[in-house]
Amino acid sequence: MTKSAIDVSIVKTLDELELAYGIRRQVFMGEGGEPEEEQFDGNDLCSAHLIAQWNGIVCGTMRIRIISMDEGGTTIWERLSVLKEVRGKNPWIFRSLLLNAKRYTEMMGLQTVIGIVEDPKLMRFWKLYGFRPTGEKPLNYRGHEYVPIKLSLETTKDKARLRGEVSLRQAVRAFPDVFAQTQG
Repeated sequence: MTKSAIDVSIVKTLDELELAYGIRRQVFMGEGGEPEEEQFDGNDLCSAHLIAQWNGIVCGTMRIRIISMDEGGTTIWERLSVLKEVRGKNPWIFRSLLLNAKRYTEMMGLQTVIGIVEDPKLMRFWKLYGFRPTGEKPLNYRGHEYVPIKLSLETTKDKARLRGEVSLRQAVRAFPDVFAQTQG
């Protein structure tokens, strides 16, 4: 097990988005048996996507969807997937995707992250990074039970935001490669 040479970047091209889609198809449709219309639900073009490479091979992805800018902003992290053939060899890929999603979320000035978890093993993972069950009733879908989770980020509101001014970052919603780095 090694954590060497993990690169996480934001998807910037349609080719990169197709790579992310390919990973999701393998993990959620191939392994999980989900139908395509469920996996590709119409929210991809209004979301940011991360892709992870390990030793030069694209092997993981995650979707980050901003759902509200009210009261500090809320985003949902979803579609986290890592290819089966590397999942057991390098569990640090999950961590790298999560930490870069957190960096992106903080950069966007958002304070709340929500998600859902089915697997108790994955619940332990999310709890390690500060997520907690919301206390809401679990969602039952296609015979699976999903527990809603939430992470509250401690971000400092700047003076302009307190005055109600919109920053360039908020207006453009673009994300440069400032966080693209090798983690290992």
